[in-house]
Amino acid sequence: MDSLRNLQRDYLADLREVIDRMREYGRDLGDQHRFANSFPELLFLAHQLKGSGGSLGFPGITNVARRITEQLNLFLDEQHAERPTPEDLSKTLLALSGELEREVATARQTLVVAQ
Repeated sequence: MDSLRNLQRDYLADLREVIDRMREYGRDLGDQHRFANSFPELLFLAHQLKGSGGSLGFPGITNVARRITEQLNLFLDEQHAERPTPEDLSKTLLALSGELEREVATARQTLVVAQ
């Protein structure tokens, strides 16, 4: 049980850097020159978070990562009537990164209380 808690604690600590990268890539979506590099990185990070959050017992992190993935996939759907612009996608992802940060803080607090 202690090894799982240590793994969870390390994972949550590493997410600070991941969230910072997501914010950077999210801001870059509004720049047509950086979009091509940022978009696949965001897809990768969101997919990774979705799986790792669930595997380590953090459903809130998984939920936000799923919503990020949905927004990115919505952008890819050229036939969808509500397809966001790159600028709108950028704003949405920056807001979701704030939600992700709150979920991480909640998860950290839960680990502290459980000790």
